[in-house]
Amino acid sequence: MQKLSSTVLSILIACSCSALHANEATAPAALATAEAATPEHPFFRISLYPEWSRMTRQQAMTDIKAALNEARERLGAIAAVTPDTATFENTFLAWYKADENMKQLTNYLSHLQLATGAPAIQHMMYDVHGEIMSFKAEGLHTQRIAEVLRHAGQAPWVAQLSPAKQRFIQQTLAGMRNSGLYLTTPQQERKAAIEAELSQLGYRFSQYVKQAPQMWKLLITDPAELEGMPEQWMKAAEAAAVANGYQEKPAWMVNLTTAPASAVLRYCKVEKTRQKCWLGTVSIGTPLTLDTEPIIARILELRHELATLLGYSDYADMQAAQRMMGSAKKALAFVDEMLQQSKPAWDAYVAAEMKRFSQATGQNLTAVNPWDVNYLNMHLPPKRSKFNVNVITPYLQTPKVLTGLMDIWSGLLGVKFEELPTICLTSGEKAPAGYVETWHPDVRCFAVKDTATGHHLGSFYLDIYTRPGKRPQAWCLPLRDGEPAADGGPGEPHLAALMANFSPPVAGRPHLMNHGELYMLFHEFGHMMHMMLGHGELRAHCTAEIERDFVEMPSQLQESWIWEPAALATFTSHYQTGEPLPAALAEQLAASRGSNPIEMHMRMLLTSKLDLELHMHYHDKYKGRQLDEVCREILAPWLFPYTMQPPSEMRTLTHCMTDGYAAALYTYKWSEMLAADAMQRFQREGILNPATGADYRRCILEQGSSIPAMQQIRNFLGREPEPDALIQRYTKP
Repeated sequence: MQKLSSTVLSILIACSCSALHANEATAPAALATAEAATPEHPFFRISLYPEWSRMTRQQAMTDIKAALNEARERLGAIAAVTPDTATFENTFLAWYKADENMKQLTNYLSHLQLATGAPAIQHMMYDVHGEIMSFKAEGLHTQRIAEVLRHAGQAPWVAQLSPAKQRFIQQTLAGMRNSGLYLTTPQQERKAAIEAELSQLGYRFSQYVKQAPQMWKLLITDPAELEGMPEQWMKAAEAAAVANGYQEKPAWMVNLTTAPASAVLRYCKVEKTRQKCWLGTVSIGTPLTLDTEPIIARILELRHELATLLGYSDYADMQAAQRMMGSAKKALAFVDEMLQQSKPAWDAYVAAEMKRFSQATGQNLTAVNPWDVNYLNMHLPPKRSKFNVNVITPYLQTPKVLTGLMDIWSGLLGVKFEELPTICLTSGEKAPAGYVETWHPDVRCFAVKDTATGHHLGSFYLDIYTRPGKRPQAWCLPLRDGEPAADGGPGEPHLAALMANFSPPVAGRPHLMNHGELYMLFHEFGHMMHMMLGHGELRAHCTAEIERDFVEMPSQLQESWIWEPAALATFTSHYQTGEPLPAALAEQLAASRGSNPIEMHMRMLLTSKLDLELHMHYHDKYKGRQLDEVCREILAPWLFPYTMQPPSEMRTLTHCMTDGYAAALYTYKWSEMLAADAMQRFQREGILNPATGADYRRCILEQGSSIPAMQQIRNFLGREPEPDALIQRYTKP
């Protein structure tokens, strides 16, 4: 059974191997204490709020065995279904629910790993992973179930089902096709071999990229070659030389870590030294360190073979088939259109840069040395006066921001947020009545209820302060999807966790957010509201199966409110004086969003084009050719006029070579385009207009994946999405 839960678990286990025995003290007592297992199965007990303190290693083993035994029974029941007894409930719905307890267990376990990094959790993950792998190796009724579902999907009664159920059938069969369940036995064996080799290659690629920065070094013994370097850097470079065994003085070791070559590119007056160091900064993934080109070639070749084995023309088409785009050709057309519409602004930017560099050097340059760019920029006036968004930090008191954030979405979406009392327990303790148990004392919990009906839509944990062991950055994770009511009434509440890593407040002073933290909070809150409000006909459509090129749209849309003066007024006040954010600062902040540098926009588009072109045409156009040459050929119309082009970015692009964004990097820009287009409606009708918010909730947030994402956008906008708003954001003067 190839479901998301075990895949996520495998990734987390692989990522945490080196930390298994480190930092035992970071484990909450509840997670590190042994306790006799109970038959109540706290890892998948039917309860909205998990009992985290009961999730011990012994309990995990008890629960995973119970969950897998239940899955075996359910799979056997599906395999016994005959065409004359088949219904939606005993085929497709039964298949979705067959391993639901296993999915719930691994979901909670994965969350605890991310939230705590506790070695006790990592031990549990290894134990559970072993049980799941053994279960998968059994291959229980796999081929028989595939046939049962294929025949059921063609039955006359399917036409009488609701659109949501028919869509779920299509999604399930497509997933089975991509899993290879309809291949012959030799084809399945080849597929397994391809996937095993791709896994090994991906790991090797990521290790090369990780290890390469430690390999490049440049020893300099003449101080004249380092003229202009700051004293602190010189001391660091001297220490690096000693650390590498060079006792003769003077000696300075330039590297990519402790005495970075990037600093030489900014400060050093000697061009020859800058050139050597530039070659070092672009050496990752090249023969100067660890060459990733052969790995990339093999990955592209195997991905093409895998796609054709599954019936697709190429790997990019396979990736696009289950996304909004539907085909790689449409994805590439989108990228090309964005590039074409952005080209006038890009050409103007390039011309302005060449004029600046010509003035700085006293030459009429038609191309510039890449190793000179940072040095010249250090000695030229800034390219543009840039508003420092963090001047509003004194006005961003975290408690007030959180209250204002919830007030905004209460008014827009017709919901209310109620904070619940929480308690963090040790193993064996019982929570007092009315309290929600958490995994750490800092964690808060909120219930989300419909304002009009009072129905409990969902609850979410809020865990925003950093601590040892917790995964960096910010994220939002669905923990449990509530079951819809059979009669169409209010269903069970959902459960999610919104996680961040802000610095904890210091005694006597409130925590103040910077603008980046504000951005992350609003972005993740967008994901969270998507999770809370999805209440379709099927639980499978709440958070699962949402197209990957749509899932970021709500989060990117909701982050837009941090730029809007009317929204800022609801959650900003000076932490010392209590004065509201000055209108002039709010207007400057709003205007600064329109000054996004065109080079960042173009870089993402060009990388997306490379990603698609290589995955679409490697086999018929580029196989056997040198990677850097191919990439320069693809991007020729948009390359900045350097005297020497750097090696291809693909040499280090782990997003393309090791994870789910292969042939799908365009989805970043696609989601951003959808969000920018949708924001125009809010800006026309009022960013705090509850009528617009109600439409957004009805058309998009409530739908989950019950209808195609493109239809959701059409329903909200009243038309097809258009790129104009996003292009204007990056290209207006």
